[in-house]
Amino acid sequence: EFSDYRNKGKISQAVAYIRENYDKELNMAVVSNHVSMNYSLFSLSFKQYTGMNFVNYLKMIRIGEAKRLLEETDEKIIDISQKVGYENEKHFMKTFKSVCGVSPSEYRKNMQMGK
Repeated sequence: EFSDYRNKGKISQAVAYIRENYDKELNMAVVSNHVSMNYSLFSLSFKQYTGMNFVNYLKMIRIGEAKRLLEETDEKIIDISQKVGYENEKHFMKTFKSVCGVSPSEYRKNMQMGK
């Protein structure tokens, strides 16, 4: 049961911070420090609040934004990968495919055909 009001507020702040800064180099230490929370407590509270661990949550935000950019823009995939916080394009492509089941270029093609 996730009921500690103060922790809830801090995790809510952390989620907002992630949503605003997903394009930067983020990790759990950076975010837990940002909200002045012990790393272990943050990890536990974050999972209780969001239903997923920090890494998967950040991945979900980044891939969601990448999907939007692939659908709505003609930007190069390398540029999109950097815009959503991946320094390494190959890592982005591998992550995208593991989450979505298709490569970013296939995803874009499928979305264009669907329109």
